[in-house]
Amino acid sequence: MTTAADLLRQADAVLLDFDGPVCRVFAGLSASVVAARLKELLTREGVQLPQDVEALEDPLKVLRRTADSAPELVDKVETALMANEVEAATCAAITPGVREFLKACAEAGKPVAIVSNNSEPAIETFLALADLGEWVTAVSGRPIGEPEQMKPDPGSTLRACKALGVEPARAVLIGDSDFDMQAAHNAGTRSIAYATEPAKAERLTQAGADAVTSSMAELAAHPQ
Repeated sequence: MTTAADLLRQADAVLLDFDGPVCRVFAGLSASVVAARLKELLTREGVQLPQDVEALEDPLKVLRRTADSAPELVDKVETALMANEVEAATCAAITPGVREFLKACAEAGKPVAIVSNNSEPAIETFLALADLGEWVTAVSGRPIGEPEQMKPDPGSTLRACKALGVEPARAVLIGDSDFDMQAAHNAGTRSIAYATEPAKAERLTQAGADAVTSSMAELAAHPQ
């Protein structure tokens, strides 16, 4: 059975999802609050929200559904979401062990890119505040104004591979969602599920993860 350590040793480059493996973006400003702000914006613009959208507590899902229910407002919702993400990034909680992991990747000569459905300004804000930027070579965030191109679409993953100068098959993506595992598969990269609970590990394995880890600190010992 292939392990996370095996995949890291074999990879020439590492792709990291942001919300989960690097930090909890909405630890200080909750996702449900941001989602509510976006729904309020849509309501003020005269949109009658479908019942399923009214129930959403994930701002990224609100953005996705805006493309369906009010495509003319995608840019306005996108702008508001980005501002909220940057605000959230200033009080996000760093994931234990990720600093050591990024340092270990640098020491092993494996470049790292962030591949995320969060916006690049939010990611860059957090990396700067957490003093992690020196260990991250590239950031491939959400395609602005094109929510249909978020993961599981492989676009952001392929852009990250190009920025690092590696073939997708020589990279490994570490993420904590079904979309991460699917994006890796769609792009032709290997994948490691970051899951701190057994049920989530099982779900991400079913979604296509090649290996599982419950700790970024544990991974720090294996990039060589």
